[in-house]
Amino acid sequence: MLIKDLSIMEDGRLLRDVNIAIDGSRIAGIGPGVADESGDGEVIDGSGKLAIPGLVNAHTHLAMTLFRGYADDMELLPWLSEKIWPLEAKLTAEDVRWGTKLGCLEMIRGGITCYNDMYYFMDETARATKEMGLRAFLSEVVFDMRPDQIERAEPFVKRWKGDDLIVPALGPHAVYTCSEETLLKSKEIAEKHDVMLHIHLSETRSEVESFEKNCGKSPVEYLDSIGFLSDRVVAAHCVWLSERDISIIAERGVTVAHCSISNHKLASGIAPLDRLARTGANICLGTDGASSNNSLNLFHEMKTTAIAQKCAHSRPDLFSAGEVWKMATENAYAAFGLDLGIRAGALADLALIDLQKPWFFPLTDGNILSHLVYSAQGGVDTTIVDGNVLMKGGVIPGEEAILERAQEQFLDLLAR
Repeated sequence: MLIKDLSIMEDGRLLRDVNIAIDGSRIAGIGPGVADESGDGEVIDGSGKLAIPGLVNAHTHLAMTLFRGYADDMELLPWLSEKIWPLEAKLTAEDVRWGTKLGCLEMIRGGITCYNDMYYFMDETARATKEMGLRAFLSEVVFDMRPDQIERAEPFVKRWKGDDLIVPALGPHAVYTCSEETLLKSKEIAEKHDVMLHIHLSETRSEVESFEKNCGKSPVEYLDSIGFLSDRVVAAHCVWLSERDISIIAERGVTVAHCSISNHKLASGIAPLDRLARTGANICLGTDGASSNNSLNLFHEMKTTAIAQKCAHSRPDLFSAGEVWKMATENAYAAFGLDLGIRAGALADLALIDLQKPWFFPLTDGNILSHLVYSAQGGVDTTIVDGNVLMKGGVIPGEEAILERAQEQFLDLLAR
């Protein structure tokens, strides 16, 4: 495959009239004179487009796209206990299948090529994701209130370990829903199979205060005291952290999956990203589920993250466009061990952005990162994962049928 006459970013500046050759699942070459040597003959016209490396959604619950708009304007714990958990009790594998496909459509349209998920019926999520062509890290969610879930976790890991696109992981939900035994069992399985751990951590003030009152430690201190924290852990949210918590996260190499829009919409708070960044903690971006966000758009997430941090600290110089861009790309690649980027030899996970949109004008060689983070409202034209074209010219094969089936599935779920 050859993508001709497009632009790429180099050190935050536009480099124009470049070709990208893709051979199999990897980028074979980049440059003005690069030719296609793969033999497949496929040529994509990149004129007026920008190639970006695939974005990574570091925390979501993809099948919850079926819950979009179902329970808005509530605080987290009442939202979970009164609305979300009762509806989830009725979920079937078929619901998850079509909710996953709906979410994949949205992410493909947003240039997201990989996502990190925690939910139910992960085999169905994995199959649906592979059918859609995306890359994913998937965890069976583990709760004490659903003891069967921990029994599903290791068999799921065994079934999917070694797959080209699906990387299994363990998903203990949170310290307030998992006992020490459950947390340590999850850690044991993750270490045995050398996979990641995905957990919600210190999301709300009430969660942290209640835990400290009952346990005498913060959730972070507690997890550290039982040996749970390490560089295999992705901790979502991390909004209410003490200075000691922040030091522990940095020392243990924990990745923080920051979900700015979800945290704001649920009034959970503003995470201390400046203090985390100063300690060297790795920060990535997630959308959370569409039930709380209500979209799966990392461009929106980048802008909201940057402006919220600037406003919270009265510091417009905090979290530049380039720094926030790295959270959605390079930081996530490091966290998940992804060999991605616009460079020869990298996995061919990329998107083409149509620069002929009003929000990209006026355009200079030096303001492209600013436009991507602060003004982009869409414009992803083509999305490629593992060398396979998932969307071209804004067209995703089978999209209409997926939208129709997802609508039917949601109405059926409500009627149960």
